[in-house]
Amino acid sequence: MENGTSRTGLWTRSSGRLTVELRAQRIGRDLLVQITGGEAHIGAVGAGCPLGVRASASVIALPEHRDDRMAHKAAERISATFGCNCAVVAGVHFDDITPEEIGETMRLFEEVLKAFLEAGA
Repeated sequence: MENGTSRTGLWTRSSGRLTVELRAQRIGRDLLVQITGGEAHIGAVGAGCPLGVRASASVIALPEHRDDRMAHKAAERISATFGCNCAVVAGVHFDDITPEEIGETMRLFEEVLKAFLEAGA
């Protein structure tokens, strides 16, 4: 389901055994976004706020998790695009992931984030 009108819904991209999902939910005029894939969990939390034509984001990453890049980028771009505060919870884990699959997972993340941003524009 993709619903750009209210900026809520589910956006998914897959490649082989890899799937990355982005779920968005409105909280007043703000957004709560979850980015998951494989074994979903909370690995990092990003908070974004608009600053005119750009945005600022801060991230807290849990020890031994590497989801901070996704949380930061998504929080910053969502806040800048929609001019609202947002919280992004990111947790993507695939067992025995290879370096090539890490690259593919990041590509899928970029695609799903782009689809979400374009759908809500």
